[in-house]
Amino acid sequence: MTCDECGTALTAPGKYCSGACRQRAYRRRARDVVPTSLRLDSFIGRAAEVADLTKLLARTRIVTVTGPPGVGKSRLVHEVVAHRQNVLFVELADVSRVPDLLTAEPALLVLDGCEGVAGDCAALIARHPSLRVLATSHSPLAVAGEQQYRLKPLSRHESKRLFSDRATALDSEFDAKSALLDFVCEQLDRLPLALELAARLVRVLTLEEIAGRLDDRFAVLTHAPRDAPAHHRSLHAAFDRAYQLLTDEEKVALHQFALVPGTIDADLAERLQARSLLEPGPAMLESVRQFALPGVSVAPPSPQAEPEETALSWRDERLLRVAAMVAEGLTNKQIADDLHVSLRTVEADVRDLKTVLGVRSRAQIAAWTTRA
Repeated sequence: MTCDECGTALTAPGKYCSGACRQRAYRRRARDVVPTSLRLDSFIGRAAEVADLTKLLARTRIVTVTGPPGVGKSRLVHEVVAHRQNVLFVELADVSRVPDLLTAEPALLVLDGCEGVAGDCAALIARHPSLRVLATSHSPLAVAGEQQYRLKPLSRHESKRLFSDRATALDSEFDAKSALLDFVCEQLDRLPLALELAARLVRVLTLEEIAGRLDDRFAVLTHAPRDAPAHHRSLHAAFDRAYQLLTDEEKVALHQFALVPGTIDADLAERLQARSLLEPGPAMLESVRQFALPGVSVAPPSPQAEPEETALSWRDERLLRVAAMVAEGLTNKQIADDLHVSLRTVEADVRDLKTVLGVRSRAQIAAWTTRA
């Protein structure tokens, strides 16, 4: 047997030849699982929630933040611990790696995304009775001394601020006072993930067009930043992660409630509430309902091809309108005014059209439109 860190032959059973190697291994593995930086975009709202969690952590050893998919559990916890010292933040893929990281016990262990390994997380906490833990999960860990903190969707005002912040970052002329913004935020249940994914569409769609597509949100809200974790790359991925952890009986109950609310027994309703897929009442968020309608969204949306690989896709419906306007001889400014978007957006649309169609000039766009 040799030392896992330096390769020296071991004279006694164990993993490391010395305390120094154990510490080096701890630091190396910590670098593997602790985010090196937080997200660069702004944190919107949640002042009351940050204060609540800070107070809970001061008096409670184990706090678990629960809530529906996409409600912002991970982002909130990042904000709560951002300025704390001696915090070990573990994004859980394999909880079996965590014990080795606890050689130098941290002041606070953050377990982010416990829903798939809740039993292992509970066992880990039981083995370290002095460890202070902040966890995120769809449901409580059910360990002694645990305090559950159920995170709700953003307030009406906060949801509009979040959408506007993300949209304005992409289109400086986005109209944050549009009456449609309230409608879009409410339809998306004021869930931060859904709002951020929808806001990214302002580069290619007007707010009116976004609002018109919300009945098909799981096919539309699929364009997350490249560095987003797998379960946040689309709204469907977030909900499917929770869905796959349900028992067959719970899946049937979820579909049944989506079709006819109030028709499942109290025990199943309580179980789905515990998994954050039903709200007290019981009631169901519109996004959960659309996902759970049988045969509608339990399969992932088809991958969308890149523009270079296919003809114009759904996201390019506006490009067809732009192409027609180019063929009419309208300038970019006139097109922007007619579509109620920024000049920069139209300029990007025209560039995209040239790329998609393999042409170099507005005249060639007009010629293609005539042939089409």
